[in-house]
Amino acid sequence: MLVMRPMKWKLFEFFGIPVYVDMTFLVILFLFLSDGGSFSFGLMQALVLGLSIVAHEYGHALTGRAFGCETHDISLSFIGGCASMVSMPRRGWQEFLVALAGPLVSFAIAGIGFFTFASFRISNDFLRYTLVYLFYLNLVLGCFNLLPGFPMDGGRIFRSVMMIFTTRPKATLVAMWVGRVVAVLLGLSGVWALLNGGSWAFIRIFIAWMIWKDGWREYQLALAEEDFRRWTQADFNARVSPPPYER
Repeated sequence: MLVMRPMKWKLFEFFGIPVYVDMTFLVILFLFLSDGGSFSFGLMQALVLGLSIVAHEYGHALTGRAFGCETHDISLSFIGGCASMVSMPRRGWQEFLVALAGPLVSFAIAGIGFFTFASFRISNDFLRYTLVYLFYLNLVLGCFNLLPGFPMDGGRIFRSVMMIFTTRPKATLVAMWVGRVVAVLLGLSGVWALLNGGSWAFIRIFIAWMIWKDGWREYQLALAEEDFRRWTQADFNARVSPPPYER
């Protein structure tokens, strides 16, 4: 049963994490159905994309749960998926594993699609195409998310490595500017594709804008968290320190 939220519909719940589809995901469905091919192939591509993104986000959510970080929900939209985690891992190596889990799930699905296609003689053309598409899509999905476009997965992996050498706010600042370079390149590629008639170009441009905007928001959040940590540490030290000796 579909449970409706403003602009969202609940599809299902797995491992206690609800999955919603945003109304903007209909844009993806429309592009698949109108961008050549038959209705059945377009619908299959949209469904494979949606399920692959959900599996990718569950990789993040369940790995985060292993470190005590719960996920409120997973949402699908026309720019991809988002696992809304209630809290993020504080240790660098934990963030590294949580960020890496999504691409690893995508690569695993790509491997399953390739193995099935290569190991079994499948005569049905539709099924053969579905397996090839499953392999190709998840390979691209995994590789794209490893780009260091913070706060994408690759950007978070980059920040977690930088945290070995510096503080979280400074690592976030470096990751933000590296991500902005990626955003500019991605945006320019989208503009070039748009000028040459690419029907998917605007999605690249929008993702570039999100990387630029959300990277700054993550940096401000890191600064606020560091200020709060220092304040609580200073308050704790003031409470436990013995009073000065008085004659």
